[in-house]
Amino acid sequence: MEENKKSATVDTAKSVASEKLEALKTEAGEQLHSAVAHLDELKDQLVAKAQEVGKDIDIDGLKAQATEQFEAAKAATAETLTNLQAQAETTYAAAAAKADELADVAEEKFDDLKAEAVVQLEAAQVKMDELKAEAAVQVEEAKEKAKEIWHKLFGN
Repeated sequence: MEENKKSATVDTAKSVASEKLEALKTEAGEQLHSAVAHLDELKDQLVAKAQEVGKDIDIDGLKAQATEQFEAAKAATAETLTNLQAQAETTYAAAAAKADELADVAEEKFDDLKAEAVVQLEAAQVKMDELKAEAAVQVEEAKEKAKEIWHKLFGN
């Protein structure tokens, strides 16, 4: 029963850590997509602004520059996401290892308590046997005294 509780606790801890890891990955992915969409909007705004200002501006150069900056930002965001995922996986692995370690410690503690209980039970049984033997001796002595009294009273 204790083993089931320990296993369930470890499984629960692992499940919670896994769910948090997945939530972190999902959130990071959503933020990456949001950043990409925002950068696309900024690029479009920059191009529109450049076209608005006049034809003397190098639109193609601005487009190329905006695209270059967009790609750099996208790469940096992807790298950050990868780092966050690696950190989350490391944290999950550490949490799972700690949960296993705690489960092992709990199991050892339980085994120690169980062994101590067995020793105490055996000691109690020995004491009980001693008390039974002493009681048996006292009962026999009481019987003998009762016989003596009987013989003195009734002479048989």
